[in-house]
Amino acid sequence: MKLNPENPAEIGAYPATLPVEIALRVDTVPNICKSYGIDRTEWERIRHDPVFVADLKKCLEDMKVEGMSFKMKARLQSDALLTTMWNMIHSPSDEVPPAVKADLAKFTIRAAGLDGSKDQAKNVGVGTALQINIDLR
Repeated sequence: MKLNPENPAEIGAYPATLPVEIALRVDTVPNICKSYGIDRTEWERIRHDPVFVADLKKCLEDMKVEGMSFKMKARLQSDALLTTMWNMIHSPSDEVPPAVKADLAKFTIRAAGLDGSKDQAKNVGVGTALQINIDLR
């Protein structure tokens, strides 16, 4: 992971997919680390990082729930798609149409909860109720 990367999806003390791959047991830890370019010294730092330990424990707990393997893989894909979306948004307009870039930007803002839709959803059904009773006796 990089410090101050151009693409914010690259921020982190370790790859976001690392604890998931370890929990899914896609390969041995040394082979997984090798695929990420993580050497032994870096692995020693990562495996003692309290945030990594907590992430790995959560992934291992989630694996006990049926269907979580699929959800974890979907999260891996969505994390990787952040980089794809970043690249598309920053591509020249002759490669990616401006309308597609705008849709990707809107989706990113909505997914981050920055468009106010979550606040609007919380306020549904909240307000002043007006009741009028007409007595025709």
